[in-house]
Amino acid sequence: MRYAVKLLLFISTVLLVSHQARSEEGNFSGQWEQIHSDAGPCEKCLVGIVRQGKFMMISANNGWSATAETSRNGNVSYAAGTGQWDAQIEKYSQKAFDILLTIRGDRLMVIITTEKADGSKQSIKAFFSRRAAKLLYDKA
Repeated sequence: MRYAVKLLLFISTVLLVSHQARSEEGNFSGQWEQIHSDAGPCEKCLVGIVRQGKFMMISANNGWSATAETSRNGNVSYAAGTGQWDAQIEKYSQKAFDILLTIRGDRLMVIITTEKADGSKQSIKAFFSRRAAKLLYDKA
Protein backbone atom coordinates (compact mmCIF):
# COMPACT_ATOMS: atom_id res chain seq x y z
CA MET A 1 0.00 0.00 0.00
CA ARG A 2 2.80 2.43 0.86
CA TYR A 3 4.43 1.68 -2.48
CA ALA A 4 1.23 2.58 -4.35
CA VAL A 5 0.87 5.87 -2.45
CA LYS A 6 4.52 6.79 -3.09
CA LEU A 7 4.15 5.89 -6.77
CA LEU A 8 1.02 8.03 -7.12
CA LEU A 9 2.74 10.91 -5.34
CA PHE A 10 5.77 10.61 -7.62
CA ILE A 11 3.64 10.47 -10.80
CA SER A 12 1.55 13.48 -9.76
CA THR A 13 4.71 15.47 -8.96
CA VAL A 14 6.25 14.64 -12.35
CA LEU A 15 3.04 15.59 -14.16
CA LEU A 16 2.75 18.86 -12.25
CA VAL A 17 6.37 19.87 -12.94
CA SER A 18 6.19 18.93 -16.64
CA HIS A 19 2.92 20.85 -17.04
CA GLN A 20 4.50 23.98 -15.52
CA ALA A 21 7.53 23.66 -17.80
CA ARG A 22 5.33 23.27 -20.88
CA SER A 23 3.23 26.29 -19.96
CA GLU A 24 6.34 28.48 -19.55
CA GLU A 25 8.16 27.40 -22.71
CA GLY A 26 7.68 29.38 -25.86
CA ASN A 27 5.26 31.98 -24.60
CA PHE A 28 4.46 33.52 -27.98
CA SER A 29 1.20 35.13 -26.82
CA GLY A 30 0.98 38.88 -26.45
CA GLN A 31 1.99 42.04 -28.27
CA TRP A 32 5.42 42.45 -29.80
CA GLU A 33 7.13 45.66 -31.01
CA GLN A 34 9.40 45.54 -34.04
CA ILE A 35 12.98 46.46 -33.20
CA HIS A 36 14.63 45.61 -36.55
CA SER A 37 13.68 44.43 -40.03
CA ASP A 38 15.67 43.92 -43.19
CA ALA A 39 12.67 45.43 -45.04
CA GLY A 40 13.34 48.77 -43.35
CA PRO A 41 12.57 50.49 -40.06
CA CYS A 42 9.04 50.64 -38.71
CA GLU A 43 8.82 52.16 -35.24
CA LYS A 44 5.07 51.59 -34.99
CA CYS A 45 4.95 48.02 -36.32
CA LEU A 46 3.31 45.63 -33.88
CA VAL A 47 2.52 41.93 -33.99
CA GLY A 48 -0.18 40.37 -31.84
CA ILE A 49 -0.21 36.65 -31.14
CA VAL A 50 -3.00 34.60 -29.60
CA ARG A 51 -2.09 31.00 -28.84
CA GLN A 52 -4.63 28.20 -28.44
CA GLY A 53 -2.81 24.97 -27.59
CA LYS A 54 -0.36 24.16 -30.39
CA PHE A 55 -1.91 26.66 -32.80
CA MET A 56 -1.74 30.42 -32.91
CA MET A 57 -3.16 33.37 -34.79
CA ILE A 58 -0.77 36.15 -35.70
CA SER A 59 -1.83 39.61 -36.86
CA ALA A 60 0.27 42.64 -37.68
CA ASN A 61 -0.73 46.28 -37.85
CA ASN A 62 1.19 46.69 -41.12
CA GLY A 63 -1.08 44.57 -43.27
CA TRP A 64 -0.66 40.83 -42.82
CA SER A 65 -2.00 37.94 -40.76
CA ALA A 66 -1.11 34.26 -40.40
CA THR A 67 -1.76 31.02 -38.57
CA ALA A 68 0.99 28.73 -37.33
CA GLU A 69 1.57 25.53 -35.38
CA THR A 70 4.07 25.60 -32.52
CA SER A 71 6.83 23.11 -31.83
CA ARG A 72 10.06 22.84 -29.89
CA ASN A 73 13.63 21.72 -30.60
CA GLY A 74 15.90 21.66 -27.56
CA ASN A 75 15.63 25.02 -25.82
CA VAL A 76 14.23 26.84 -28.87
CA SER A 77 10.49 27.27 -29.39
CA TYR A 78 9.31 27.86 -32.93
CA ALA A 79 6.18 27.93 -35.07
CA ALA A 80 5.61 27.48 -38.78
CA GLY A 81 2.59 28.29 -40.89
CA THR A 82 1.08 30.36 -43.66
CA GLY A 83 -0.35 33.83 -44.00
CA GLN A 84 -1.63 36.44 -46.39
CA TRP A 85 -1.07 40.13 -47.04
CA ASP A 86 -4.10 42.45 -46.93
CA ALA A 87 -5.53 43.88 -50.14
CA GLN A 88 -4.36 47.40 -49.16
CA ILE A 89 -0.67 46.43 -49.37
CA GLU A 90 -0.08 47.12 -53.07
CA LYS A 91 3.27 45.38 -53.43
CA TYR A 92 2.01 42.11 -51.94
CA SER A 93 -1.79 42.54 -52.32
CA GLN A 94 -3.46 39.35 -51.08
CA LYS A 95 -0.34 37.26 -51.70
CA ALA A 96 0.13 34.15 -49.60
CA PHE A 97 3.39 33.55 -47.75
CA ASP A 98 5.12 31.06 -45.47
CA ILE A 99 6.03 32.18 -41.97
CA LEU A 100 8.50 30.92 -39.39
CA LEU A 101 8.66 32.32 -35.86
CA THR A 102 11.23 31.54 -33.19
CA ILE A 103 11.34 32.76 -29.64
CA ARG A 104 14.13 32.92 -27.15
CA GLY A 105 13.61 34.78 -23.91
CA ASP A 106 11.84 38.04 -24.69
CA ARG A 107 12.91 38.17 -28.36
CA LEU A 108 10.83 37.03 -31.30
CA MET A 109 12.21 36.49 -34.81
CA VAL A 110 9.80 36.33 -37.74
CA ILE A 111 10.80 35.19 -41.23
CA ILE A 112 8.25 35.66 -44.01
CA THR A 113 8.97 34.03 -47.36
CA THR A 114 6.90 35.10 -50.35
CA GLU A 115 7.12 34.62 -54.09
CA LYS A 116 8.12 37.58 -56.24
CA ALA A 117 6.57 38.35 -59.65
CA ASP A 118 9.45 36.59 -61.44
CA GLY A 119 8.87 33.39 -59.42
CA SER A 120 11.90 33.76 -57.16
CA LYS A 121 11.56 33.67 -53.38
CA GLN A 122 11.98 36.72 -51.16
CA SER A 123 12.53 36.48 -47.40
CA ILE A 124 11.83 39.24 -44.92
CA LYS A 125 13.37 38.88 -41.47
CA ALA A 126 12.19 40.96 -38.53
CA PHE A 127 12.99 41.01 -34.82
CA PHE A 128 10.58 41.97 -32.06
CA SER A 129 10.69 42.56 -28.31
CA ARG A 130 7.80 41.95 -25.97
CA ARG A 131 5.73 45.11 -25.66
CA ALA A 132 5.88 46.60 -22.18
CA ALA A 133 2.56 46.76 -20.37
CA LYS A 134 1.21 50.28 -20.12
CA LEU A 135 -0.33 51.19 -16.79
CA LEU A 136 -3.43 53.31 -16.51
CA TYR A 137 -3.38 55.93 -13.78
CA ASP A 138 -6.36 57.66 -12.28
CA LYS A 139 -6.15 61.41 -12.78
CA ALA A 140 -8.81 62.09 -10.16
